[in-house]
Amino acid sequence: MATFEATEGVYGIDTELFDASFTSVYLFDDVEPTLVDSGAAARVDTVVEGLRELGVPPEDLENIVLSHVHTDHAGGAGGLLEHAPDADVYIHEMTAPHLADPAELIASSRRAMGEHFEGMGEQRPVPEENITAVPESGTTIDIGTNSLELVPAPGHSPDHFAVYNPERELCFAAEALGGYLPAAEQWVPPSTLPNFDPDVCEASIDRIEALDPELIVFPHYGVWPETPEAAVETARTELRRFDERIREAYDATGSPEATRRVVAEELLDISPPYGDAVGSFYVALVTDGYLKHHGVDL
Repeated sequence: MATFEATEGVYGIDTELFDASFTSVYLFDDVEPTLVDSGAAARVDTVVEGLRELGVPPEDLENIVLSHVHTDHAGGAGGLLEHAPDADVYIHEMTAPHLADPAELIASSRRAMGEHFEGMGEQRPVPEENITAVPESGTTIDIGTNSLELVPAPGHSPDHFAVYNPERELCFAAEALGGYLPAAEQWVPPSTLPNFDPDVCEASIDRIEALDPELIVFPHYGVWPETPEAAVETARTELRRFDERIREAYDATGSPEATRRVVAEELLDISPPYGDAVGSFYVALVTDGYLKHHGVDL
């Protein structure tokens, strides 16, 4: 079980989805203990163990804040409520109905994730009385000494929020900037299925830059090791670099599969050190997200 301190009072829990140092959720330990993201359904027990390791009984959780509805970020919410039945679950109003009745979401996730879906697990419904639907403009949650601002940051998905903790000047960027896999020293752009939009991503990068955070943390994965300015600049550069190379590879081959091979060989040097599941997960989603955005029939 791996937990880590992001800064005083904020702790990451490695959900150990597919491999270590790939996906984390964050505990904000305050008057109202709050978890940002739930992890995947199959990793609920790991998150519960992490909470206990950090000294917070899971039944004491007051809030679960979901950055977006993708199964590796929100799929565990229903399972966590079996341990914290009174917790409020915050999610964008657009996708809130999919938490209460996840059948359509499960089917969509199976299509998008392919062979990787089974490792994530099938999520359980979240009771409607636990769900707080957040308007598109965002909201602020007071958790005690600190507050969490849900900042609209679409592009990776239409329902995407970053979470800003102004008292600490800390930004949980979710996947608005992309991600950084520390074991591979690899930046990954925010491309994914089914609704990735790089132009909208650029506006979200601008929005996070305007927050002027002192510290950025990622679900994929951990605390950004350089300056926030470097994260923002890398996000902009890599968003367009991947786009250009993927379009070039597809134009040359006319083949999504051949384009995935180019991405694996030239752009995403992940496995090793990460296992094959992490590498193939990202190669497929990053490549197909860009291709689908550009109208390629996958």
